[in-house]
Amino acid sequence: MSSPEISAATAPGQEVAATSSPLPQVFGEVVAGRLADILDHQNANGAIDYGGGVPAVYPQQAILPLAFCWAGLDPKAPRWRGHPRVATAITRLGDYLLSWYDDRGRVSYDSHGYQVCGVDQRLTYAWLEALRLLYPARASFALEAWSDKISRACQTLLEEKLLRLQGVRRFVARVTGTGTNHVMLYLSTVYRAGVVLERPDFCHLALPIARALARDMHPDGYWDEHSDLQRSGGPTPSYNYITLTGMGLMAAWTGETIFAEAVARAARFHADFCYPDGTFLDLIDERARYDPSPRPADAFYDCPRVWGLFAFSGTPEGRGLAALHMAGWLAKTPPDRPVNPETLARHVENFTYWKPGPFAAPPTDQRRHRASLTLPAGLFRAGPWCLGLSAIRAGNAEDPAYRHNPFALERQKLFSVWHEKTGLIIDGSHSKHQPENSTFAAAPDAAHDYFPCGGEVGQADGEFWVRAVYKTFVGTVRLRPLDHRTLWIQMSVDPAATRGPFSAAFTLRVLDRKIIGLAGPIYELGTQGFSISSHVLGGGFVLGPITVTGARGFQLNWPLAPFNSYTSDHKSRFEMWVPRVSVDFRGPLNVAEFTIRLGA
Repeated sequence: MSSPEISAATAPGQEVAATSSPLPQVFGEVVAGRLADILDHQNANGAIDYGGGVPAVYPQQAILPLAFCWAGLDPKAPRWRGHPRVATAITRLGDYLLSWYDDRGRVSYDSHGYQVCGVDQRLTYAWLEALRLLYPARASFALEAWSDKISRACQTLLEEKLLRLQGVRRFVARVTGTGTNHVMLYLSTVYRAGVVLERPDFCHLALPIARALARDMHPDGYWDEHSDLQRSGGPTPSYNYITLTGMGLMAAWTGETIFAEAVARAARFHADFCYPDGTFLDLIDERARYDPSPRPADAFYDCPRVWGLFAFSGTPEGRGLAALHMAGWLAKTPPDRPVNPETLARHVENFTYWKPGPFAAPPTDQRRHRASLTLPAGLFRAGPWCLGLSAIRAGNAEDPAYRHNPFALERQKLFSVWHEKTGLIIDGSHSKHQPENSTFAAAPDAAHDYFPCGGEVGQADGEFWVRAVYKTFVGTVRLRPLDHRTLWIQMSVDPAATRGPFSAAFTLRVLDRKIIGLAGPIYELGTQGFSISSHVLGGGFVLGPITVTGARGFQLNWPLAPFNSYTSDHKSRFEMWVPRVSVDFRGPLNVAEFTIRLGA
């Protein structure tokens, strides 16, 4: 299969829209096509400003796409090559960065309500790569002054972040002070500065640590974000895209086998553990919630992810997955929607480091795809259905290092459901300090019990199941696709050490802004909350393309407003609210059954 021509994929289950360009050309075309938008968002002081409370370090990464286009690297029509307006924008933005960076290469800014002062490795890297691209025209820009500030920033990264990691073989956040994704960005930025700025001391310090991090990959193909020497933390796929990007850059720059092998294993992990539309498997992610809504203000949280797509290009299946990601991203990024320059900087990387070769369908395209983790979790494709199952221990709530860390969510859910006609139906996203977000919970006199302590997942005779052990009870979910449009769900509790009461619940994606009860009432999913009984609904309800029927006595609740890690008040946007279906067990029978059906 040759390179597919990419434009925008439509909704799941529909055909891909008319073609435009193959990979990797489309990456460069997207950058060039958005350059005028960057120019229109430059302030009088030279800063790039998209408004809306965007942390300032993100849009200033425009320095890299500006340099990319001015150097004439647009693959289709280098219309911006040497353009005076682009040169002026680069000069002004460079002057802004020179004034913004202090003598140690640090910047101060507001990040979603958090006050930050430090070296931003992503911005520093983008500025460094812009300098590299512009070096042949060094007479036109203040590159010596740029070099000085970038060198100071990397020296600070070295002193504050990397010196203490010399000799470390296992990268645990208690020691690193941050997640492995940040560590990888520190390393790749400092190493690249050593090469570009001719500072061999930077390379000599960063390279051994980067090799150690490459070796410290989990056997399943990911780097732990919150973990320990027993590797009990599990994966965080959303942030591992960042780590994979840095590893991919090190592989491209050094040519070393240790990085190439790590990239290949990580790419396979992401290929195995994503939904078939390329969106990340939220159920096993303890840091980020599933959020498919377009967010021009925050590039990283775009879904599907576009970080490090070049790192997938080592195999035909990886290239196919990258094409799927890019098509999905384009579908959510119409031409009239601004794109954060950080995303454009990532597309410069994707274009620059892409490995050409044949394309093949990614693994999850197979209708009997099976992928299991060493920890009790897996992803199972059953025809048009794709089911996520997890009984991974919820360790963050019990660990002082992560209990109050807003970026460490609490594993609460045991399953997620995706269908090729709708995309995600039942989400597996975790939250924090919200028992109501859990698949199962018990409320005995002593304390709430809603964190799984471990368990197992499996399949047999067309049925998929997850059995999770809690501190006082056992919760089991069984899923059986009855046909290509119908899924049966059974949720049950074994009350081993408590009489409860218990609750069982799942949350649905907002597939429509109104819910229609089978008895006729209509409820808007707006700003007003409600809780409706199954009796009033008529035993079930319609939400867009799906019909949910279920256990007698269930409640439909709106909204569950999840914990938001990325604001200081932790309040979620309206677009992140989800409806919740719940049932309480108060009698001797602790079993509830539901059916989800697509179409009329």
